[in-house]
Amino acid sequence: MTTAQIEAGTLTANRQDRIVSGLLLPYGEVGNTNLGKFTVAPGVVTIPADVTVLAANTDHSREHPVARFLTAVDTAAGLVASFVVGKNPEGDALLAEIESDSPTARRNLSVEVADTVIRKGQLLAGKLFGAAFVAKGAFPSASLMAADVGTLPTDPPPAAASGPVVTVEKTSEEFTDENGLTRIRETVTTTTIDGSTTTIDTTTTITDPTTEQDPAVPAATVPNTLAATTATTDRPLSLRDMAGLLFAANQGTLDDTGRKALQANNGASMFAALSDVKFDGTGGLAPTITQPQWIGEAWSALHYRQQVLPLFAHENLTSLTLNGFKWTTKPAGGDWLGNKGNVPSNTLVVAPVTGSADRYAIGHDIAREFVDFNVPGFFESYTAAVTEDYARWADGKVATKVLAGATALAGDALSTLPGATGGTIGSAASAIIDGATALVTAGTLPTFALVATALWKQMVKMPQSNVIGYLNAALGLEEGSLEGFIIRPSASIAAGKVLVGAREAVTVYELPGVPIRVDALDLARGGVDKAAFGYAGVVVNDAAGLQLVTAATV
Repeated sequence: MTTAQIEAGTLTANRQDRIVSGLLLPYGEVGNTNLGKFTVAPGVVTIPADVTVLAANTDHSREHPVARFLTAVDTAAGLVASFVVGKNPEGDALLAEIESDSPTARRNLSVEVADTVIRKGQLLAGKLFGAAFVAKGAFPSASLMAADVGTLPTDPPPAAASGPVVTVEKTSEEFTDENGLTRIRETVTTTTIDGSTTTIDTTTTITDPTTEQDPAVPAATVPNTLAATTATTDRPLSLRDMAGLLFAANQGTLDDTGRKALQANNGASMFAALSDVKFDGTGGLAPTITQPQWIGEAWSALHYRQQVLPLFAHENLTSLTLNGFKWTTKPAGGDWLGNKGNVPSNTLVVAPVTGSADRYAIGHDIAREFVDFNVPGFFESYTAAVTEDYARWADGKVATKVLAGATALAGDALSTLPGATGGTIGSAASAIIDGATALVTAGTLPTFALVATALWKQMVKMPQSNVIGYLNAALGLEEGSLEGFIIRPSASIAAGKVLVGAREAVTVYELPGVPIRVDALDLARGGVDKAAFGYAGVVVNDAAGLQLVTAATV
């Protein structure tokens, strides 16, 4: 199959619609082609019924398509075509290049015609199969008249023994030499089959596209003759060479040397002629024809879990303001002698307790396209994120008010602890014991200890026998066990401190169902309003039940 690349006219571009168009194949003009000069008459080139399956590339690099045919219309002046440029970086670069002022920009079209038949400088047959965006003057052989190629159905079949069969193939490519200069390499391969002898002559011409040179003058000639008396070449055969050898094999005239060349080059030469079709990367088809896998929200290890709020009693909030009382002097009785004697009595004193709930809110005006086009998992993930944000906010509010209402306590010096091996069990464990002892003395059982992060690390790095042994001794209020007593690190606790407390010391009031989510339509701007609201109040019932211990140091 002989392929012709015929230069045509300049093109126009619609950047917004990414459509370029122009005269793809002029009629009645001497065209510059990779095969030489010839003219094309109307109706000679066959146009596929559906041109949208055809692709267009740059500089005839078919493995790098940048556009596809949109239309191909036969007019009196020639074949006019339009193309849709791909929505990718390569297509963007081509559109920008067309609009630029660069003299080397690819503003010209070049048609690709297969199965060409040329006779005496005229194209007699061919089939449209592609196009390329090129800069004018791409073919060094354009100054030569095209040699006769191809076969028409009306041509008589060649006589098998009338003489040698000669075929000519011309190729042209652009490359960069060792000095970084752009060069054009043209290769002319002549294959002659004469009986049992096959002769292949290859002529290579290298030219500089920026200067006017006669491309007919060869720069280097590499002969390659396959005959019964010559050795088989190691050079991979071209597709034309392979065709000649296969023809000789079919006619039964292939000699031993040709047979060896055919066997040695069968895989390499035939497959080397195929264009690469890449999956991804530059020129890959995957970004255009494949569907990516949707994974929704990527999992994050930073989901917040409340550390402080769950440690205390919890009640439902029914009002923004909180009013109550607590005993300053509680009822106190004692022994009674009877016999109508006076019963013990004391003066009762109460103090008012007041407070107010803190308010939380968050909102976003989200484009309704997220609803209309159903982005999977978006709103579910949004709701989870809002819930997490409220939980973090409420936990911070509780921590702030609990620390503000706690009783300050200085920890015992480590050296005075009785029974301490080596004089110390560590600052953290000592502070926990000091706080727990203060609660027990006041008649309240401790239920938790929040430890500053640095102190926590010091404690957990101690031998287990030391920590557990001392804490069991100090907190063994129910059969000598730590069960139910929570010890955890907390970033809310200042460095060097430990908060030891009881669950009943604080009550947290929250509106049921928080955060309360509200949806509304933003009709004026085509949006969906998403909002959430929450309320939380904190009451410190007994400051003695919260001991903020400053840990002793060595």
